Amino acid sequence: MASRLKALLEEESEHQWLAFGVFFVFILLGALAIGGTEHFVGDQLTPITAEHAGGLVMDIEYSNTNDSYTALVYAPNAGYHMFTEHPSDNSLTAIYNPDDIDEGRNVSFLKTMQDGHLMLSIENNELVELTPRVQTTYVYSDENGSFAIYDAAEDDSDNLLLLTKESQGTSFRGTVGLNPTAPMSMASGIQWQHIEARSPGHWIGIGTHTTTSGADGSSPASPEPTPAIGWITWDGGNQTPVMERVKTFPNSLFHSIQSVSDGIVIGGTHFSIHVNAQGDYLEVDAPCAIAVADQEGSVWFIGEAGSSVIAQWTDGELRTHLLSKSIPISASVAGTQGDFVHFHGMNAAGEPAQWSIDIQANGSIENGRGFLNLLFILAGTFLMAMMALSAFNKMREF
Repeated sequence: MASRLKALLEEESEHQWLAFGVFFVFILLGALAIGGTEHFVGDQLTPITAEHAGGLVMDIEYSNTNDSYTALVYAPNAGYHMFTEHPSDNSLTAIYNPDDIDEGRNVSFLKTMQDGHLMLSIENNELVELTPRVQTTYVYSDENGSFAIYDAAEDDSDNLLLLTKESQGTSFRGTVGLNPTAPMSMASGIQWQHIEARSPGHWIGIGTHTTTSGADGSSPASPEPTPAIGWITWDGGNQTPVMERVKTFPNSLFHSIQSVSDGIVIGGTHFSIHVNAQGDYLEVDAPCAIAVADQEGSVWFIGEAGSSVIAQWTDGELRTHLLSKSIPISASVAGTQGDFVHFHGMNAAGEPAQWSIDIQANGSIENGRGFLNLLFILAGTFLMAMMALSAFNKMREF
């Protein structure tokens, strides 16, 4: 056996370095080709064929169980329209429109609850619940005062906490049936904007704190707003919700809040925040104009129009993706449905536009990087197999 191998090496010595050199060049070319496909794929400026085409989407919620969506849309010559479109059967459920019930302009928020139902509000002390083709209005007692509802959130125990507009500012109220609690004290001076449940009985609010005295170095006449996070407890009883603590930050503005499996993710203009299940927070280096969670638990941080990167937060890990083309729209609202995340806003010409991300495409074999990876593996395996077969046949000749 040793003599056969020695004879083979002597016979092949004049060719083996050429073979090794060719294989080395193949490796370099493959690496360069794969490196050239590092851009994120699966994003596209989506042609709008839906019912909201031609109008500016003010708010939108996509169904998690079918292909329907509910949108509040504004067009200068048509006013505010709110409707649910069901593309599967090509039907439309009108909710508000200028010719019938012109209440679209009064919608203060639109949000999907944990049970999949939509909540919105257009009148003080009222919540409207939308289920498939059914609309129910809940009128809350005004015994503890009149209030507008700016946001609502449910925890895993079905406790419903309201973000309310009171006479002097914003606050929070719990709900016991149709009886709201008294509002939380508003001594913090923060205008709260969004609320989300962190765990049963525990909530996170985001808002803006404005210092009127100029003590923060800003002009007393035009103080700079700063972002704030509030940790709230309320267990569903008759007592008023309690603000456990408040944290303000020196810069940025918080605009988005998302529930994920490992806590809460808050999107901000200078940085974002992750609040874990224990209530501890961590600053995340992901500035954005809008943030949205997909149906697989990742949060996508999208920058302003013209940005060349997007960031993705998954299970505590932040990844940055380089886009092949810059973000083509100024996104104002977003939603997720199936394998897609949709962003709605305006393009450079000031026209309504939609930009979408296929969250599965970037890791699939359909993108250039995945295809070249597979091609490189197949070609490399083929070459190595041919070299091994040739060596085996030569050894049999000795």
